[in-house]
Order: sequence, then structure tokens, then C-alpha cells
Amino acid sequence: MLQNILGRNLPHTLVGRTSRKHQVSQQTQSIHNHLLHTALREKLGDHVKQAGSLVAPDRLRFDFTHHEALTTELLDQIEAGVNRYIFENYHLNIQFKPLQQAISEGATALFGEKYADTVRNITIGDPDPFSNELCGGTHVEDTGDIGVFLITSEGSAAAGIRRIEAVTGRGAYELIRQRSALLRETAHLVSTSFERVPQKVQGLLDELNNSRRRILTLSEDMVSLEFNRIMDDTISAAGVNVLTSKLNEATAETMRQMIDRARQNRPKNAVAVLGSIIDNRPIIVAGVTEDLVDRGLHAGELVKHVAQILGGGGGGKATIAQAGGKDASKLEQALDSVPAWVETKLTNLDK
Repeated sequence: MLQNILGRNLPHTLVGRTSRKHQVSQQTQSIHNHLLHTALREKLGDHVKQAGSLVAPDRLRFDFTHHEALTTELLDQIEAGVNRYIFENYHLNIQFKPLQQAISEGATALFGEKYADTVRNITIGDPDPFSNELCGGTHVEDTGDIGVFLITSEGSAAAGIRRIEAVTGRGAYELIRQRSALLRETAHLVSTSFERVPQKVQGLLDELNNSRRRILTLSEDMVSLEFNRIMDDTISAAGVNVLTSKLNEATAETMRQMIDRARQNRPKNAVAVLGSIIDNRPIIVAGVTEDLVDRGLHAGELVKHVAQILGGGGGGKATIAQAGGKDASKLEQALDSVPAWVETKLTNLDK
């Protein structure tokens, strides 16, 4: 607010210390703030008030009052609104007025800002201004002088305060060049034109997802075949049939399906605990038949015991439960501990 404090004419020596590039950047950023404020109020409502800003060469940060995050669609509309004001090349009407007169004529003042008795009042748009604000910054003569405006991010700054960051002028041009280069490289990598990059990428993603589904189906089939071979390889513990096995690359869902199959194969007097390693982390699924649940066994307690050896935890229902761990190297040791746990547990329960 240096203009308001010292008056309209600043010493030439002070102005001379500011580089031409920096001065032009400051002029453009100040008007970008005005236009962004207007576009936000146009799209979100009159409750939007400026709550702080940072003006730097080729970029800006603008804080404003609003209660929720902005959608991508809204951000696109706000960005387009600012650029529309720029391209329509409105002239800035800059006047010095008594503070109360400017406010009574509809000028927007920042909450908490201290103003001198005489203020700088900037309106944009004739004959009915769409922007009317008090500002002590330096400004261009016409909105068309300030160049392109691109929003780069939107997020929370504080409770009830949102923040938009943007690049402008030279910074916006550099960002466009970078994005154009990335698009050109992507188009080359997927062997298509600029315009067809989205369709080509979507097609490749569809192919990838189809391939993943096929791989998953084949993996499940292999796990199923492996499980069929070992399904009857049980150990007797306190008279209970206990099945434990490591299934290579089986997902948790696949192991739950195998547990269901084991319970169908042995609907009574059986416990099954299966393990797998996914992304170097062990996963355990345990199943207990209903008759053993009635005797006091609980699959959730069983997987917690196994998971402790693996440095993890888990739980679930009495008949089926799942756990995860950290130390995959101890998976076979953890599975080998199951028969002893079952025998000890049932022995204590039957006392």
C-alpha cells in the first residue's frame, strides 16, 4: 500500500531501482488478482472475499473465502473467465478518491487492510464495471497487456480458506511449452497424433486391464490346481484335520475361495490356514468349521497368532479371518505353528 501512504507520485530514484521486467510482472500480477477475484465471485457467489495473496514475477497465489474444494470443471470455468477478461482488452479506469466515497460507490476493500484517507480506486469495464477494487499496486493500462493466465493448483490454506496458485505471462508461456513438449513426446511414444493421444492412451489402458484380468484368471487357475493337489494333505491335531499351505502369488480373495472349498471338502472337524506373499508382504487367511467354532475355536484368534510371528495383525469372523504381516521370511514358520496352536487351544477348552 505504498502508494496510499506516500501519495500518488513516488520518487524517480525509487522507481528506477526496479527492473523493467520486474515492474511489468508486478503490474500484470496485480491486475490478474483483480480478474481472478471477479471470476471467483462470478462462479462461486458474493461470499468470496480475498483473504491474502502473493504477487511474484510470472506467478501468483490467491487466498479466498470458500467452504469446499473446487471441481476441475469449476477451475476450468474460472480460468476461462479470467482469460476472457484479458482477451476482451478492457481499459483500466484508475482514480484517486476519498476512502469513504470509493466504498460508498461499491469498491471492494480487503478485510483487515488499513487504508489512507485517499485511496486508489480501480474499475474495469464500461459503462458497468465488473471489477471495482481498492489497490495500491502498479497496473497496466488495458487487460490485454497482461498475457495468458493458467491455474496450476487449488487447495486448502486454512479452515474456510481456499488457495489458488497460477502462472501468468511469461510463466504461462513456459508452462504451455513444457506441456506441449510432453504431449509431443507422448504422441510419439504411442504412435499417434496430438489430437488422438487421449483415445490412444485409453485404448492402451483397456488392453492393459484386459491383460491383467487374463493373468489374474490364469493365476487363480494355477492356484486352484495347486490347492487341489494338497487339499487332503492334513495333519491331525487333537483329532482335528489341520491343513496349512503356502500358495504362490495367491491373492487374499483367491485364498478365501480356497478356504471355502476346503470347508466344503471337509465340512466338519477341520481347520485350514493358507498363506501367500504379495509385494514382499505375507498374507494369511484362516478358516474353521462350524462345529469347531461351537467348541470354542475362532479363526480371528488363529490368524492373530500367526500374524504375530510375521510382525503383523488381523482378525475377522469365527469361521473365516484374514491377517497380514511384515516379515515374509517367516511365513512357513508361522504356518508350521498352527497345529500346535490348535492342539493347545482345544486341549484347554476341553478341560
